[in-house]
Amino acid sequence: MIKEQRGALIILFAVLIPFLMCFAGLVVDLGNLYAHYSKLQHAADSAALAGGSAYAESGGELDRANAFAQNYVTQNDPKASFKSPPKIEEKNRKFYYVVILKERVPLYFLRYFPQIGSDTEISAAACAQISVQRNNSGDNGGGFFLFDNLFTAKQGFGSVNSIQNPDNYNIPQNQNSCSTYHGNIVIGDEGAFNEASKNVYLQPEAFGTDGNSQITVNEAINQGYVNIPEYSGNLEVTEYYRDTVQQLMTADSTYRITDQNQQNLDSSILNAISNQGIDVIYFNIPNLNVNLTEAISGDSNKPLYIICDNINNFNTSADMTGGRPIVLIYNGSGEFWMNCNGGTFTGDIYAPFGSVNINDNHHMFYGSIVAGNRIQLQSQGYYIQRNYTSTGTVGSGSGSGAGGSGTGSGSVSYRVNLVNISEVL
Repeated sequence: MIKEQRGALIILFAVLIPFLMCFAGLVVDLGNLYAHYSKLQHAADSAALAGGSAYAESGGELDRANAFAQNYVTQNDPKASFKSPPKIEEKNRKFYYVVILKERVPLYFLRYFPQIGSDTEISAAACAQISVQRNNSGDNGGGFFLFDNLFTAKQGFGSVNSIQNPDNYNIPQNQNSCSTYHGNIVIGDEGAFNEASKNVYLQPEAFGTDGNSQITVNEAINQGYVNIPEYSGNLEVTEYYRDTVQQLMTADSTYRITDQNQQNLDSSILNAISNQGIDVIYFNIPNLNVNLTEAISGDSNKPLYIICDNINNFNTSADMTGGRPIVLIYNGSGEFWMNCNGGTFTGDIYAPFGSVNINDNHHMFYGSIVAGNRIQLQSQGYYIQRNYTSTGTVGSGSGSGAGGSGTGSGSVSYRVNLVNISEVL
């Protein structure tokens, strides 16, 4: 009986040998495929990160990005190649550098099966998201953090001519026909943020170092030269008023104008006051009109604060370069209007309880604007963020938001990170 069982086992083993060999061969080939795939995926990830970084740093040169990606593929997996040329994908105003690699992997046992062949192709894909990181444009020696943004609006932001031809993104843009924005745009109302995000806000880098280059909106988007608004549901714009402005209005060193007949303020009056060493002027009169036609004399690193409860118009055609910057504070709950006719304005505008409207007729604006309601730009202007609020030169400025330092000039950096490609393609 035992001999018969032994004979049966031998027969069974003989029958199973082909199946065992096939299983062993399958394990070897699948293990080999997995090892090659892991190496190929690592090469794809490295190439996506390298290419995405090169694309951002070169200002959108896809050929340069692909050359960097190819170099990383060669280093990490010499047998791999691009299945299709790497490309830039846009989805929901976000930009991605996509790499798909392929490689032929030899088969050792599966090659003996019909229609399989001696090798097979595997592929691996990787996707790197390119995010623009805007650094603060500088704050001229320290200031209140709220003014580290270009525009901060509690209830909404709008720009009538953010770009030319809003119905055709393939028409080359001219800097003289649209506005540019360098600095953060922060909106506190979600509905207003969603509305503002439908528009395109170009950065000055889109027009080259000389400002004369032309670029289509689509090209600017692909190259990351757009300023994307940010939403802040907990935005607080009155902190600076409580911590600093109220103290400035009551400080002994503040120059107060209460004469109801002195409703017109021009550059000569401001210069005369500034030359007395005054840093803060408080106008406690109705219907103030300001007409600025020349720079304010004095230390360009020391702002002149103008605080007013009510203002009709602020007109400027001055080139304030080299003069004292102005920190204009509007205490009212209505609308503050700034009418420009060329020139360069340096300073901050603060309306914690009201709105700010600017007829920006091809003027340069260096500073920041903060409004408790809405900021509305009417024409074409060129805006570059600065923070001129200087807590060390006027009053106490001891609030929790004081401090900070700036680089003196703005810059744009990029963050490149891998994301799941299924979310993009």
